[in-house]
This record gives sequence, C-alpha cells and structure tokens, in this order.
Amino acid sequence: MEFKDQLLAKIEKNEEVIGILGLGYVGLPLAVAFAKKGLNVLGFEKTADKADRVNKGINYIGDVEDDELKYSVEKGFLKATTDFSRIKECDAVLICVPTPLDKFKKPDMSYIEASCIDTGKYMKKGTFISLESTTYPTTTENFMKPIIERESGMVCEKEFWLAFSPERVDPGNFTFKTENTPKVLGGIGDDAVKIGKILYEKAIAQVYPVSSPRVAEMVKILENTFRLINISLINEMALLAGKMNIDIWEVIEAAKTKPFGFTPFYPGPGIGGHCIPLDPFYLEYIAKNYNFDLTMINTAGHINNMQPHRMSIKINTALNRHKKSVNGSKILFLGVAYKADINDERESPALHVIDEVCKKQGDVMYHDPYIPHITTEEGRKFNSVELTDELLSSVDCVVITTNHKAFDVKRIVEKAKLIVDLKNLTSGIHDKEKIYKL
Repeated sequence: MEFKDQLLAKIEKNEEVIGILGLGYVGLPLAVAFAKKGLNVLGFEKTADKADRVNKGINYIGDVEDDELKYSVEKGFLKATTDFSRIKECDAVLICVPTPLDKFKKPDMSYIEASCIDTGKYMKKGTFISLESTTYPTTTENFMKPIIERESGMVCEKEFWLAFSPERVDPGNFTFKTENTPKVLGGIGDDAVKIGKILYEKAIAQVYPVSSPRVAEMVKILENTFRLINISLINEMALLAGKMNIDIWEVIEAAKTKPFGFTPFYPGPGIGGHCIPLDPFYLEYIAKNYNFDLTMINTAGHINNMQPHRMSIKINTALNRHKKSVNGSKILFLGVAYKADINDERESPALHVIDEVCKKQGDVMYHDPYIPHITTEEGRKFNSVELTDELLSSVDCVVITTNHKAFDVKRIVEKAKLIVDLKNLTSGIHDKEKIYKL
C-alpha cells in the first residue's frame, strides 16, 4: 500500500494524529476545533508554560471556549508537549508559528525555518504538512520544500505532501470562528490538496481548494492589503473631514445605506493587530525580486504610520481649547488593545500614540479591562489603572483609543473634563465643548 493510501485510510478511520506547531492565537483554536470532534491532537510549543497550561485545561486565548478546551484535554484528545521529536508520532503537521517583520519590514522567516527543520528531522514517511502562517507567495514551494527534503531525505509528492492554508482568525468575532470560516487550501500536487481537504473538513465546514500554494499565499495577502488600503483611505478622509468641520462617522453611516458598490471602513488612531499592518509588506518584499513597485501599499503604509503622530496633534489641539498643553497634562488613555473586546495589544496604534504623547512630556496613564500591563514600542512600561470617578474627573484629558463595550460611556462623559474620541465611542452624545472627535 502506498503512503498516500495508508494516510487516507487512517484519516477515514479517524486514527490519524494531528500535530500543531505553535499554540497561540491561531494554533490553539485550530487544535481545539479538531480535538472536540474526537480527533487526536498533539500540540507543540517552545514555551513550557503554554504547554503546561494546555495540559491542565487552562485557557489563555480569548477565542477559545474554556469548557471546550477542558473537555478536549479531559477526554485525552488534546495534549501539548515541548518535545519536538514527537513529530514522528504525527500523520499530519500543521504549522501555526509567527511570521513577524523586522524593523526594515523584511519578513522574519526564522520561525518557519525552525519548524521546517524540526518537521523534516523527525517526521515519518507519509506525513501531510500544511503551513498556516502568513507569508509571501512562493514560500511553500521555494523556501519550505527544500528545507524539509534536505532534513528528512524524503521526496515531496512521493513520501510526504506539502500545502499552504492561510489562517483567517478574526479575534473577538463571535459570528465567524475557526470552524465556520471557509478554509483556502493550495498544495504541491493534486494529492496534497486531496489529503488536506479531507483532513481539514473534519473540523472546518468549508474548504476551498486553489490551484497552487502560491495562489493560497496570495489570497491572504490580498485580503489584508484590501483592508490596509481602505482603512488608510478612511483615516486620511477623516483628517480632511475634521478640517472641514464634517463628522466623518456621520458620512460613513450615510454612505453605507447604498446597497451596492460601497463597503464601510472606519477611522481610528492607526491600524493594529498581527495581520493588516504587516501582511501587505510580505508582498512588497517578494515584489522586489520582480522589479515591481507596490506604490499603493507604500502610500497606505505611510498614511498609517503617520496616524499616531497626527493623533497626538489632535490631543494637543483639544488641550489647547482648554488653555493647556500636552506638557505636564494628565492624560488617561482608555483601551490599548488593537480592537474592541479582545486582550491583544500586538501592533496596537494606541501604544504608538502613547509614545508620541510621552515624547511631548504628557503625564500618561491607561485603563484597559483586558490588558493589565503594556510595553510600548519605545520600551515604556505601564500598568492599567483602576477607572474610578475620581480619576476620570482629575485628569486633564481622556483619550479613547479602543471602543470596548465594557466602557460606561455616559459615566465617562459625565465625569471627564475633556475627551478626545478616536473610535466614536461617544456616538450620539453631542457636547462639542467636552468631546473632540477624530
């Protein structure tokens, strides 16, 4: 029996072991999605604390249900380990590791490289491998395949199968989660697609095959480039609208009544998160190999990068209304997560705005019910303060940088002297003397 047939027979009988490398925002929800269906999942983590917490059924990811994790662990369907040699026990290896950019916006491929080395070194013949980490097109074919073949001594398409299936995690989205978000899948060869589709469909409602890994890689980049450009556009429009004394939020609400040809995007202090500010620049990196300039991505990136500085100017202007300067003023930031109702401050624009205000000698503090501690891009450390009436009334300015539902807007408006609302949390409250909007 061929390796492919052996693997498909295992999958058909639910006897396969699924290895997931990286148990973070992508890997843990995926692991639980498979495990709660009764499949055997082995999670691999470099961080011993994370592996230990998983094995104890202790959740640390907002998008994972506590009871689902506990059930998966208690039933023995999900285990975690720091021993990467156990990859040899796995029939499928799904790689969910970070792919950050360095300060020059060049992709840091070290995590993917290490995962490929570990997988190649320990995997058995007949293993299916899928990369879920966001990366530039051609990564699967030109970067991963040679490493895995070198480390394993095996031949792709004969002794193992390799695919790319981008993660589409949207933290805090209660409608679309791992299980009901369509899964794009591109493989090296038809067999990789066939195996991957059957495997993923055990946990995910819809799998959408494409013709190659590079198409699947480009899909994720296109999705987030679309969002980057449109958010940057509305940020620029908001700045102009402010100069013209036009409420951009009212404009958007009116524009979105059009039933076709318009998709609403919303302004803010910048673009945060692990995807939108980063993913388009993977494409810029690879485009240089083709002597191609991505002018629109560069322009959108420039607008976004300037937004925190422009927001600090907004704060300064608002304080000037009250005959104060940033220097020496007590400024309270509400929300440092990159989006509402999550505990993730990665690439959060709020951190950049805080740095800008600190450079102007503002006396900064913050409150976020989901994030107890932060370290800004420039290394400044803060602890979340308690949001008391006394604090709200004592500070010179309250800056709303994340629109958490937990914030009591009426109370904030009542107690604060001055509010700079960068997320339209005070929608419907008309107090132009107190509230200064983006």
